Amino acid sequence: MQWWNDLVEWLSSDNGWRVVTDAVIPFVAIVVAGVVAALIGRASTRRVVSSHEDEAKAAAVAALVSAARKGAVYTSLGVEERAYADHLGHEADVRLRLLPATGSTLAADWAAHELAEIKRNSASFSFQSEQTLGELRDRLVEWQNRPGRAKKLFRDDLARWKYEEADVDRDTAAKQKAWEAEQRAASATEQRRTEASAPTGAAPSATLRPAALDDAPVRGGDEAYRAPTAPAPLTGPSPVSAPEAPPVTSGDASHDDTRDDPMDDERYEQPVSASQVRRRTAPERADD
Repeated sequence: MQWWNDLVEWLSSDNGWRVVTDAVIPFVAIVVAGVVAALIGRASTRRVVSSHEDEAKAAAVAALVSAARKGAVYTSLGVEERAYADHLGHEADVRLRLLPATGSTLAADWAAHELAEIKRNSASFSFQSEQTLGELRDRLVEWQNRPGRAKKLFRDDLARWKYEEADVDRDTAAKQKAWEAEQRAASATEQRRTEASAPTGAAPSATLRPAALDDAPVRGGDEAYRAPTAPAPLTGPSPVSAPEAPPVTSGDASHDDTRDDPMDDERYEQPVSASQVRRRTAPERADD
């Protein structure tokens, strides 16, 4: 206890009190002010971030509700309007998944399932699509206000839908297999019936093939190869024969032999010299 008494005596002295008032108290005040300023800045920053997240969630929810409203009349829309509705749905889904909020992925999966259900029910113009649209709007607004509780509800709905879809898939697969078995049985029955009703064709005739020269055995150097057999005649259209000339009678032949041909006289004329040929072909040049 001696050190405590010494400390109290030092603080009671003028030097000790001067140190406390000039150094210790300002330091403590500065530290406390820094802590308070940090807390105030953190609170204001969290408020700004929360406000921005709320705006982003509100925009994503509004986009999903708008896409669902378009999906409620999806079958009555044109091609361009359907493409625009699909674009709105995909954009809202991506924006919802990118939100840094609790259960944003589960909310996006749940909204995608509900949007597909709304489009499917719009084909029959039933009240179910409007009811699903209202449920989607209310559940998304509830998720925006209380994301923790809505996250559990989304998880339960997704698990239930997954189980129901698994049962539907099993039933569909069983029906598909039964249909395929019926088709195979019907095809086999039709094939047997066709084979039974078809007439039996004639037995195929044997065709002659020329024996290969390489396969002919060689018994000695003096012996030649075995002569190949004649190939089978090729089947094809018969050649067209030329038209026969009319028969020539003996009277016509004798008349042709005894007929005087003027060309024969020209063939047996006297030979012509080269000067006469030049004179006939170029008379002017020959006269010069």
